Amino acid sequence: MTADQLPLNHSGKILEILPSPLKINLMELGFLPGKYLTLHHKAPSGGPLAFQMDETLLALRSKEAALIRIELI
Repeated sequence: MTADQLPLNHSGKILEILPSPLKINLMELGFLPGKYLTLHHKAPSGGPLAFQMDETLLALRSKEAALIRIELI
């Protein structure tokens, strides 16, 4: 499953960031394997997704979140 498929208010553990030119950028933002994230907000019509990771709330586009492979917890 990828982060864009995470149900609202559910959490997942990051397994990997899929190969992409954005991989380094996502990792620099803190999306690292082993970290936990929770989907807090989902904008309508495929808009941005807001993820809570540690004490930080980060917004990603759906296609960026699709690069983060997670395990539902």
